[in-house]
Amino acid sequence: MNKQYSFVANSSVMFFICGLAILVVLVQAAIFFRAAWKEAIRIGFTKADLLKVVKSSTVFSIVPSLPIIISYMILLPALGKYFPWLRLSVIGSATYETMAANMAVTSYGFSSLGSADFSPDVFGSIMWVVTLGVFLSSMSALVLKKYDKKMQSITTNKKSFGALVPNIMFLGMMATLAAPYLVDVKNVHRYEKNEILPAGGEFL
Repeated sequence: MNKQYSFVANSSVMFFICGLAILVVLVQAAIFFRAAWKEAIRIGFTKADLLKVVKSSTVFSIVPSLPIIISYMILLPALGKYFPWLRLSVIGSATYETMAANMAVTSYGFSSLGSADFSPDVFGSIMWVVTLGVFLSSMSALVLKKYDKKMQSITTNKKSFGALVPNIMFLGMMATLAAPYLVDVKNVHRYEKNEILPAGGEFL
């Protein structure tokens, strides 16, 4: 790892910025938890009932969190300690983060995210790419209200073709993400070694 890049990715400033964003999310969660607790008490639930819900929710949250921890360990060597922590704690996912980061580094001429010894400006580009990509998709919920209403109208009739459209779109997205792994049979041994796949599905 480039020394300058490592210094930026693992600096106290990066820790503060990422920690501040995560703190905001935690505060929001605490506010909603408090409001939900008060409302549940108001409508007749007992504290014992609510504690049972909290305990069961905590237990069932452990297993889904394990892949996130594994994904963090995978991204840590390439993106430092703090940025993957932010991405996977708030809105990112391992599939998206790896794919978008690979696209960013390959556009600079590197073979892959895992093998790149890139500079701080490349690391900054990775941050912008993964952040803006998710940000724009999140904002689509606000600007695509007409699209959402149209989708609801065409999926109302379960026997119509419109009811199949969301499933077809989802399967198409999954096929796009999985295709590079499925067709690159010559490099199966690379996947067994957990090497990160560069954008485009080819190892250079």
